[in-house]
Amino acid sequence: MSNNLKSSVNGSPVKVEAKSVEQALVKAAGLLGLTQDELQYRVLKEETSRGLFSFFKNPVVIIEAWAKAKPQSSRGPAPRGRVERAPIRDRREERERYHDDDESASSSIKSEPLTEAQISALTEELKEFCTGICSRLAGEPVDVSTSVDDGRLVLNIDNDYIAQQISKNSKLAEALEHILRKKPRHLRQELPFRIFVDVSGVRRKREEELIQMAHDLSAKVHENKRPIVLNYKSSYDRKIIHMALDKDERVYTKSIGSGPNRKLMILPQKDAQMVDEPEIYEE
Repeated sequence: MSNNLKSSVNGSPVKVEAKSVEQALVKAAGLLGLTQDELQYRVLKEETSRGLFSFFKNPVVIIEAWAKAKPQSSRGPAPRGRVERAPIRDRREERERYHDDDESASSSIKSEPLTEAQISALTEELKEFCTGICSRLAGEPVDVSTSVDDGRLVLNIDNDYIAQQISKNSKLAEALEHILRKKPRHLRQELPFRIFVDVSGVRRKREEELIQMAHDLSAKVHENKRPIVLNYKSSYDRKIIHMALDKDERVYTKSIGSGPNRKLMILPQKDAQMVDEPEIYEE
């Protein structure tokens, strides 16, 4: 048994470590052979990560759980160690029925586009949510403005501290975008726009530079009939270049490698004859 799960026999309490109370209850129920409704528990430790990069750290929760005292039954005590549960088939059918209802409700909502008033309210909700997160990260009030550009809701953060942190680690902006996409769960449908987090216009300027560079390299590849390999570590940078050259009929792009060694290659069209080794382009 792993060192983060401690249990004993004869129905004694168990101590369980997990990332959340919900996950800890699932583990405890499995150890005790009970359902979660048959458990009592108390939280021994609840540690959440703080600071700027808390999105990337795992919280720690430790609980102690034990079986609830069962009421006396006129039929006498149940056999030791045996727990009555709903038949597996019944529980599965219940989950499937709930899932079907949820899907049908979701699809009925998806068929109706959001009104201008709903989109405006959604934009304001995301702006306030982003402002709250950024203000807590920076430790001071932060201004966030919004605009719609080419099907994207751009949330522009005006704060020197956050700009500095994002310039050091572009993953922070991507993490904020992910959180903002998940925020409006009440919609039960896809957002009517993509989410783009910017800081004082820095990321949009970076996009423009990458697009211009991609077109310049495309012309070079077409002229020399030789591929070029771009050594960009950021998946976001590679995506921008992919999209910039998607409709360029002179060249095509492909990703090579995996993990931290993943690179982007720009090649002449497949019917063109390639010579020599590909040129490595680094920035």
